[in-house]
Amino acid sequence: MITHFELEDTHREQREAARGFCEETIEPRIEEFEDSGTFPRELFEAIGEAGFGGVPYPNEVGGGGDDYRSYAITMEELARSWKLLAGGVNVACGLVGYPIDTFGSDSQRETWLPGIFRGATVPALAMTEPEAGSDAASMETTATRDGDEWVIDGHKVWITHGSIADFMLVVARTESDSGHAGLSLIGVPDPLDRPGFEIVRDIPCMEGPSAVESELRFDGLRVPADNLVGEAGRGFRYVMEALDIGRIGTAAQGVGVATGALEASREFAGDREQFGQPIKEFQGIGFKLAEMATETEAARLLTLHAASERDRGERVTQAAAMAKYYATDTAMELSTEAVQIHGARGYSKDYPVERYMREAKGMQIYEGTNEINRLVIANRLYA
Repeated sequence: MITHFELEDTHREQREAARGFCEETIEPRIEEFEDSGTFPRELFEAIGEAGFGGVPYPNEVGGGGDDYRSYAITMEELARSWKLLAGGVNVACGLVGYPIDTFGSDSQRETWLPGIFRGATVPALAMTEPEAGSDAASMETTATRDGDEWVIDGHKVWITHGSIADFMLVVARTESDSGHAGLSLIGVPDPLDRPGFEIVRDIPCMEGPSAVESELRFDGLRVPADNLVGEAGRGFRYVMEALDIGRIGTAAQGVGVATGALEASREFAGDREQFGQPIKEFQGIGFKLAEMATETEAARLLTLHAASERDRGERVTQAAAMAKYYATDTAMELSTEAVQIHGARGYSKDYPVERYMREAKGMQIYEGTNEINRLVIANRLYA
């Protein structure tokens, strides 16, 4: 049940600040990085330096000291410009930052988080394996205690930032228990400089050449025992809580991409003339735009509701899953419609809508496929 929530002046100011930053710093350089096929590390750093990298976390660990509604708004605006960067910030804030901030030691928080939130450190969560995607219980990567060290062995795939990461949070089995029990989180600073870390390949993917999704192997990689985050064997619970935050961020990305698709279509339909009039005057196009605007606003409200629940200290598993699947499905639907409205121009790289369509597809898959998110919601209905 959606309860009442409000946006305050600070949230509107956050949107204006984020939008201005994106228009000035990010948008002029998207084509440059897409053409070169390189990860925009300097833009990732600029996001952190501008204070948009760790919005809902305390100032003392490099965060912005704001709330989750501010975070959702920031993620929406970043994704409206370039979802690739919003996704990177979501890895930092949700999948990596949350478990360290919530369950990590004071030393881990003080050492690892400032660089992550301020953009100096590109983070990664090494979780997915060839035979363990949605089925995390099948995970086979191990971390074995050897004196004062953990020794990590295993095979990971689809690791965002994997081949460029400055810090990696690895999900590994530290106990022989089967299933979810026995999984732990271990921090690996500077993985590229450590013996036993192998980049198998970067996986070409639909999102574009600047996206970094990697296949990795760990063969006897060693880190200090103190790099265990929280308690041994509790890693699955930690990741599930982090996914609640990540799904709010991904939902906001969906809203951002949907908004970009809507705005591009609205502008194009007002400028493009056929049969002596702008195509917005044709009922078929006008109705499409009306439906796109309505779906975008519905996705935004679901996302802000989940963020507001989190601001009140509620567990948001169901609300975040609802927002994630609905907003990313909306992004896919609207970006497809945007390409159709643009006609042949939409099929070209001269307009941003083909990029929105590529970006939207990935969002339906990561942070739990939308089928998994529907399953989460269905199960919660009977909890």
